[in-house]
Amino acid sequence: MGNNRQTGMLVTAQWLTAHLDDPEIRVVDTRKGDGYAVAHIPGSLRYPASVTPFLKEAGRIQNTRKFAELMAEMGIGDDDLVIAYDDGNNLFAARLWWALNYHGHSRVMLLDGGWDLWIAERHPVTDVPGTSRQVRFTPRVDARWIAQWEDVMAAIGTPGRKILDVRTVREWTGADPMGTKRGGHIPSAVHLDWRETIDQVSKRFKPPSALSDMFSRLGLAPEHEVITYCQGGIRAAHAAFALRLAGYDRVRNYERSWSEWGNREDLPIVRPEGAGK
Repeated sequence: MGNNRQTGMLVTAQWLTAHLDDPEIRVVDTRKGDGYAVAHIPGSLRYPASVTPFLKEAGRIQNTRKFAELMAEMGIGDDDLVIAYDDGNNLFAARLWWALNYHGHSRVMLLDGGWDLWIAERHPVTDVPGTSRQVRFTPRVDARWIAQWEDVMAAIGTPGRKILDVRTVREWTGADPMGTKRGGHIPSAVHLDWRETIDQVSKRFKPPSALSDMFSRLGLAPEHEVITYCQGGIRAAHAAFALRLAGYDRVRNYERSWSEWGNREDLPIVRPEGAGK
């Protein structure tokens, strides 16, 4: 790509339009449903029908071998720049961003504004499927991207470590336990609905300075280690992206999130009425 190489975490629709023919770029459509068959960004790939944009199995990220096989099957190689998008505030695109980074592939960015802005600005679309190619994807798992329940326990009330709950208010208070045995939240966690990081008019991420101010008001500082969680690690991955965008480099996704914590009787919670357990 030479001097046209895009840096950072986001690309604009204008930049991507100008680089759709770049052989090092692999655009991935992570939308749910059948929208891809109707129209998508030219050349973009999508997951096989048997794979959901959650990229999960048995409640957690696909195992390393299966993930590597999936990437290779789609034609995503070790040297490719992956650009992901969807039509839901880049929720599933951020999941792929996190999964790739967890597996050691840091050359991944999101299309700012996603499919919604792409269509609104009348950029090119097609119904012709993108083509794969024979490549090698070499996974190199980086455990710094993920947190286990033991890590969360160690972070509770610990200086320099913060826990960020990005579920809805009803989930946070325990009014909506989302099918788990217990409702509430993790002790010492702070709350921010993940959608607050997106400008709901443009569908773009809010500017890094605005995100930084938002996180700072919650008591989060760039030097802190921040663990994000939600129900199953999807929204938490999106929040991890927003934190990184704002300059927070020590961010981990508690991937099993409340689906594990809320079902474990031995783990402490703050109940809706404010009483801990």
